[in-house]
Amino acid sequence: MKKTLMDKLDDLRSTMERAALDIWKHPELGFKERYAADLYEGLFSSAGFEVVKGVGEMETALVATWGDGGPNIGFLGEYDALPGVTKDGEVGHGCGHNLLGAAAAGSALALADLLKEKGLPGRVTFYGCPAEENGGGKVYMAREGCFFDLDAAITWHPWDFNALWAASSLALNACDVTFHGKSAHAAASPQEGRSALDGAILMDVGVNYLREHMIQEARIHSVISSGGDTPNVVPAKATICYYVRTPRRDQIEPLFQRVVNCAKGAGLMTDTSVEVKITNALYDYLPNETLGEVARDVMAELEGPEFDGEDLALAKEIQSTLPEGAVKAALRGYRTTSEHLGENLSSVIMDDNGPLGGGKTISGSTDVGDVSYIAPTVQMAIASMPIGVPAHTWQSTQAFGSPMGLKGMFFASKAMALTGLRLIEDGEILKKAKKELEVARGGPYVSPLPPEARPKLG
Repeated sequence: MKKTLMDKLDDLRSTMERAALDIWKHPELGFKERYAADLYEGLFSSAGFEVVKGVGEMETALVATWGDGGPNIGFLGEYDALPGVTKDGEVGHGCGHNLLGAAAAGSALALADLLKEKGLPGRVTFYGCPAEENGGGKVYMAREGCFFDLDAAITWHPWDFNALWAASSLALNACDVTFHGKSAHAAASPQEGRSALDGAILMDVGVNYLREHMIQEARIHSVISSGGDTPNVVPAKATICYYVRTPRRDQIEPLFQRVVNCAKGAGLMTDTSVEVKITNALYDYLPNETLGEVARDVMAELEGPEFDGEDLALAKEIQSTLPEGAVKAALRGYRTTSEHLGENLSSVIMDDNGPLGGGKTISGSTDVGDVSYIAPTVQMAIASMPIGVPAHTWQSTQAFGSPMGLKGMFFASKAMALTGLRLIEDGEILKKAKKELEVARGGPYVSPLPPEARPKLG
């Protein structure tokens, strides 16, 4: 059945490429991905999938399902863009979600068509997930009940090399802390004022002292998003936004509470009131080793993306814009050499020794983590940009809209679809994967969001 599945993906290749390029040309920020969501709604509706849109109070979230009974294999798609990641500083797909969603869609369409043609039991679900970058769309989808009926979740991410994503990620709490004070003329009657900005600044001072007393792997970032309009008026309102990260979800609440205590203390010092609003909360990513073994074997079997001379030439041109030594530094980080991995683009499937290897934790967060605590989840990194190019840059944006990006996307669609087929063919793998998840997570998934939290749509 492998050949039949690959043939179906070949037939869908132009559809995937068209979707990826259309979305690349129409980049949309998180929760505003109407063009992309409409595109996928039409694609899956025309293929006979049942499509539900507006999931989790998010207009651009959708779930497309085909089939019933048998194992349910889910493919996670994303399509939000980023600000300031083109040469002109405009919104663009610097993280390659135009490719990510298109490959996941192609995998779902091909696998469902194969099951239908062969009369095999099984269900295929595509999740259109908004706002991965800053909104945690999957967490709100999970709160509404998504992912709980999955036997396995499969996804990928554009990268500069090919490997199983066996590393974990950081759990996260994001919040807006708003101080409410009293305005006054800053020169004529400062004694009448209660500065909300002072509250925000003093809170940040407290948090900076807190850093000495948190675990080494934790991270705290902040930005004052509003703090007044003019220096001669005592600010009556100020907001400071925080990200708090730890390697595991169970580590984050004690640290986050201390951050909240800094806010309360700053409010007391400045005689202002304090409002703490959680805007996002994510689990760490829990890679499933059982599914990972299947995906790793599939990637090796398929042998990597097929780049050509034009792709290599463009890769070299993009690399020439990077700081001197960037490519060599990347190779050192991957614990390999250009002779092994390649110098411009890589078709090599890396072993488990790179930065995404098992036992490691990447210094970032993803809402795929929440899915991984609900259903066994596997994720792959697929070369779709030149070696050494960092994501969230104009260079990555250019690569993700080029033929090299499309070739990486097509390889990802094959790897994900074939992994899904192998799981449907062997139910024992799914049983083992579920058992692994039950042991690893130590209890049922509980949403990290407070009941009052809503997607930050504005």
